[in-house]
Amino acid sequence: MTQPHRSSGRRTGRLLAAAVITLGLVAGACSKKDGTTATTSKPSETAAPGATDAPADTAAPGDTTAPADTTAPSDTTAPTDTAAPVDTTPAKKPVYGGTLIVSGEAEVANAWTPAAMQCDSYCQQRARTFYDPLMITNTDLKTVGYLVDTFSANADFTVWTFKLRPGITFTDGTPMDADAAVYNLKVAGSGLLISAAVKDYGNKNFGKKDATGAALPLDLAIDVVDPLTFTITTGFNGDMSKPLPWPNLPATLTGQLGLMASPTWLKAVAAGTADAAAPIGTGPFTVESYAPADKLVVKRNPDYWQKDADGNQLPYLDGMEFRVIEDSETASQALQSGDIDMFSTSAAAVISEFRGMADQFPMTEQSSLTETNYILIDLDKPGPLQDARVRCALSKAVDRTELNDLTADGILQIANGLFSPGQEGYLEDNGFNTDQDIEGAKALLADYQAENPGDITVTYGTTVSNINAQVAELLQGYWSQIGVTTNIIQVPQDQFITKALFGDPEFFMFGWRNHAGVTIDNQYFWWHSSAAAPDGGLALNFGRLRDPIVDKGLETARSATDEAARKTAAEEVNREMAKECDQIPFSWTLWGTPHAPKVQGLGGFLLPDGSEARDGAGFSGQFWTQGLWIDPDLA
Repeated sequence: MTQPHRSSGRRTGRLLAAAVITLGLVAGACSKKDGTTATTSKPSETAAPGATDAPADTAAPGDTTAPADTTAPSDTTAPTDTAAPVDTTPAKKPVYGGTLIVSGEAEVANAWTPAAMQCDSYCQQRARTFYDPLMITNTDLKTVGYLVDTFSANADFTVWTFKLRPGITFTDGTPMDADAAVYNLKVAGSGLLISAAVKDYGNKNFGKKDATGAALPLDLAIDVVDPLTFTITTGFNGDMSKPLPWPNLPATLTGQLGLMASPTWLKAVAAGTADAAAPIGTGPFTVESYAPADKLVVKRNPDYWQKDADGNQLPYLDGMEFRVIEDSETASQALQSGDIDMFSTSAAAVISEFRGMADQFPMTEQSSLTETNYILIDLDKPGPLQDARVRCALSKAVDRTELNDLTADGILQIANGLFSPGQEGYLEDNGFNTDQDIEGAKALLADYQAENPGDITVTYGTTVSNINAQVAELLQGYWSQIGVTTNIIQVPQDQFITKALFGDPEFFMFGWRNHAGVTIDNQYFWWHSSAAAPDGGLALNFGRLRDPIVDKGLETARSATDEAARKTAAEEVNREMAKECDQIPFSWTLWGTPHAPKVQGLGGFLLPDGSEARDGAGFSGQFWTQGLWIDPDLA
């Protein structure tokens, strides 16, 4: 690879170096995990009664994801006199009691019904304290049941059958049965927010019209079989005359669609007799109070159904208090001063700071199958951004190494696209050059301006934080070197998703973070044209991407039962998006959760089938709360 061209414009970025240094963001020793993973030792107090043992889960047929190899080779080379001493100190046992104070970067819009929540990571984190999901991803990257006990598909993966665990109830006494699951799935899956994510669930009303000629409302093909069993039947774009093989369908139930709320409460909310901000689920905690933009307080669910490996009822904590602190630097100060006990952040400079304070504030990190930090472009906005030459010119002008050094302390991996290493479709060489190339960028713009005379002005949006403001100023400097004028707008974090969903007039391009996951099917509704409503309409395809090559690859990968075919289709999508510069990638996201030493039990916990839940609680930047406990010796 040739050395990227450097111009005197590097000075623009260097002017911010002093500002970054004042944050004290110095790199320390890399510490991927702090050792405080979930423990299954018996609590020192008597376990609370009420939970029932659940039978083991059945693996989804057709799942060809290779489990992680955790077997270490034997080392016979080390002499006995240099072997490390064996630590015979017994592991501490988790204890019941206490309350943790947690902060996160944004408030949720439309709290707290699963059909309406406009959720980022912190929204999901809080929601999963009072809601349980139907399915979960474990550390072998397999989709396994949580509220679901067993599941299976027919021979061609067009009908899936799910059986729920017996004896589970919502905290208002409503049974968590097949009727409850089907009601939840139909309400959430038929809503504007989530319907695009399940477009290939069958629609019983497909093509039907009422007496006035209007299309009948969506009626998803989700049916009760018996008190604990329900089925989901597929249909391409909802057309049940075209059954669609969907080997990865159970994974759709690990996300927001799969969060189960009491149908009694949901019906009352719809009737206006209950508060949407007072949710009722089956989760480890119940909501005590909620003050938007301030805090959510949850308390222990004394009748939670899940136990640890020794038969002790979860959770261990008495409660949790979730606060909203938008800026990670402010949250860092709050942790160091003792105002909060823990927080999660994707601000690499803050993570770098805590790597150097591991003794005072241990930290877990999430770095695999991660999101991408990138510029999300609304391709429906009239103007120069609709032309790939302009988008690629803006991309070429960015000095990603300098951007990483000055705003992320140099600890992130430069990204060549939205597929992070390990994900299905990732390519080390997808045709995207991450080097800065000012002359190449100018040539692309000159070609564009020969056909479209006039100055080029773009609008870049970012959240209200010091680090994101620095990124925006750096981008403004890079783009000024190629003759592009940049207007910067700052938007509160909780408004970001809404502006993207509806293609707000302000939404031209925003600094963004998204697209974690295992398979490309996880990204279907983010990139498929079926989810790209025009500006003004709600679109999960935030960028309004409409590309037949991308569509074909997504559709092939969704239905292929052959792993090699899925991989080939995913790689073609990767190359096409890189060629068109549909988005402008910077780096792959790193998440850290620094915390007070007294916080124990971070990491995955054991699932009812005996496997371990994947760290991240199903969404990057999260942690499981069922196994958290407070060490009284460190409190």
